[in-house]
Formats: sequence, C-alpha cells, structure tokens
Amino acid sequence: MAATFPWHPLSVRPSKPHHRPSPIQRPSTRHVVSVRAFQRSDFDGFAKRVASGEALRDAWRSANDGFDQLVFDARRASERLDSRYSISRRLKSAARSAGDKAREVDRDLGIGRRWRTFSVDFYRNWPRGTCPACKRQFMGYRNQIIQCAGCRNIVWQPGDGGGGNPPSNSGPDIIDVEFEEK
Repeated sequence: MAATFPWHPLSVRPSKPHHRPSPIQRPSTRHVVSVRAFQRSDFDGFAKRVASGEALRDAWRSANDGFDQLVFDARRASERLDSRYSISRRLKSAARSAGDKAREVDRDLGIGRRWRTFSVDFYRNWPRGTCPACKRQFMGYRNQIIQCAGCRNIVWQPGDGGGGNPPSNSGPDIIDVEFEEK
C-alpha cells in the first residue's frame, strides 16, 4: 500500500537591489509532485538483504571505499604541501637539532648515566617472581617479608646475609623461591 502526498514547492523571486522586496507570491500555475512512501516490497527486499548478509557486506564495502578515498586524498594533499613548503626537510632538520641538543645536555648533566645507575640499583633491591602456590606475580623490597596478594603465603623473607632465600627447612608457612640476579 503506497501513500501519495502532494508537494507544492515555494518559488522565490530574486529581488532587485534598490527596490523593497515584495512578499512571496505563488505562481499562477501550480505544479504538483507526488511523493511515494515506502512500499511493503521495499521492506521485504531490505529484510532479505539483511538476512543474507548482503546489506552488511555492502555497508563494509562502501565504508572501506570511503576510507581508502580519504587516505588517498590525505596522502595527495600531504605530498602537495610537502613539495610546496618543504615540510619533511624542515621536520628532519628540527629533529636532528633536537637530538643534538638532547645529547649535549645529557653530556653536560650526565642524565643518562645517572638514570642507568639508578635503575640498576633500584631493580637489584626488588625481588620479583611468581608465587609457587597460585602463580601470581609479586615484587617487593628485598629487606622485607613479602606475602603473595593472591593466596597470602609468604613468598620472600630476608635471609641471614642481608638478602637471599631462607633455608629450605624454614617452616610450614614459608614457600622457598629462587631468584636470578642480573
């Protein structure tokens, strides 16, 4: 079942620049355009396309085509801007200057050397491992007792020599764990 509705477009006369605009007048002859709404077969055809997956394939295809066109246009525009303003050459020069300045500051202040020393010292004092009971990762300070957050078992206890694992006959609540130091 289709419904038709008459459509009456408005016509606007261009106004003259020095005259006061006149109110909108309708032409003496009327043109009627009929607009048809969707019919049942339109919905049935769309439902079949959705059920078969054809509508989704068409949507993806059109989205991919649109994205490909966008990428192509962006690449073309960037090449045009680069050839006109030498952007890539200027960016390479700026990156090279920034790198040189960063290396100079690093040499003057010794930031890189201090960071490497700090990170090595920091990680040497932090035992890490996996709890043998529940396989959860743990990390903690070497001079403290570390309990697994998952099963609450003790996974690290400072030894007699200021570090290392406790003896294997330490007790029923303590799990012996071995660590590799780098």
